[in-house]
Amino acid sequence: MPDPQDIRRQKEHSLLLVLLALLLFASPLTFWWASGHHAWFLPYLLWLLLILAGAWLQVRHRRHEL
Repeated sequence: MPDPQDIRRQKEHSLLLVLLALLLFASPLTFWWASGHHAWFLPYLLWLLLILAGAWLQVRHRRHEL
């Protein structure tokens, strides 16, 4: 049976990742990275970082249950 503390920690990490995504893509911070002064691929790079962070969390909290 999985440890309840581990499940709680996994939910907290997922919530933090969602909050980071909201901060980057649905806040006034969007004007900073969407301005014409930055490289055209910056939004894609930010998405890639979020996807990699989510994949890392998935691998980190993987359970091998039979």
